[in-house]
Amino acid sequence: MEAISAIILAGGKSSRMGQDKGLMLLDGKPMIQHVVDTVKPIVSEIIIVANNTSYQSFGNKFYVDEVKKSGPLAGLCVGLKHSETHLNIVLSCDVPYVTTEMLEVLIKEFSQQTDVVLFEKQEELHPLIALYSKTCLPLLQSFLKENELKLKYVLNHLNINKIDGTSYAEKCFKNINTPKDFL
Repeated sequence: MEAISAIILAGGKSSRMGQDKGLMLLDGKPMIQHVVDTVKPIVSEIIIVANNTSYQSFGNKFYVDEVKKSGPLAGLCVGLKHSETHLNIVLSCDVPYVTTEMLEVLIKEFSQQTDVVLFEKQEELHPLIALYSKTCLPLLQSFLKENELKLKYVLNHLNINKIDGTSYAEKCFKNINTPKDFL
């Protein structure tokens, strides 16, 4: 089986949370650790992209955003740039309920004609629970350079394979963004 990397994006401002959400404890461990534990069995390397150097303590490859205040697209570009593999599972640090099974489905549904495999649930795309080919990096970088930062817009210019996510619980796609979301 082809080696695959995981890129975990933890560079957000966490403004709605009031503190770095990836480091907040959920069921006794940092939220990002849930994501790391989920992806670890199926990847050869884990890359964390964040602006907070506390994430270095997780023992994975660590990089900071090269273009500040440019959202997930900037982090995705950094992760793909430093990835050693063609295929890359991309996750945000605030999806602690994503499952290994879901990620395996993304891998299974990849084809050579595809740039991105992602879930669609209730007509909503999930670009930060997805599999990206490293070959889409030049296009992503061009959008970043042009300050076109909305991932959903960028996806319109890539060959994507949408996987129906209706068989997975709503919780699997839940982003923990506010203190209320922890309840």
